[in-house]
Amino acid sequence: MLTRDAPPGDFVVETRLRLTNGPGNQQAGLVLYGNDDRYFKLVHAVLPLSHTAGKVTHVTEFAKEGARPTTTPPTAVAYGPMFGGPAADTLWMRLAYHADTAGTEHEVRAATSTDGVHWTWTGVWSLPREQTLRIGLVSLNTSGATARFDYLRTYTYAP
Repeated sequence: MLTRDAPPGDFVVETRLRLTNGPGNQQAGLVLYGNDDRYFKLVHAVLPLSHTAGKVTHVTEFAKEGARPTTTPPTAVAYGPMFGGPAADTLWMRLAYHADTAGTEHEVRAATSTDGVHWTWTGVWSLPREQTLRIGLVSLNTSGATARFDYLRTYTYAP
């Protein structure tokens, strides 16, 4: 994982990713990272299909990991995924960050595009603002694929 400081205030971070195919369980994409148990990620994921002799499916996954204080007893770390637009060999990705100062939460929305022009936006995840988030690029889970990031840009965002 490579990270850098996020800009102050609300922003959008964008990249273009090319992921070469390999075995299942590969992921590559963007992350807003607090620590190993507090983050948001948007990845192109290659998932193995059950009982299909090595076949895989490609998805875009927007996920968060963080505390779930509303459960009884409170859960210290919980992982939640949702799935977004179509995956492609070349995929543009955006994370839109909003600092909910009234509710003291990080709010993040994700989008993907297969052409860099038309975007599919997915839901919103939130986490308590327990720490500062850093912008990052990730490639994880298994070897056998190459993730190429063409750029990483941030833009001012006004929700």
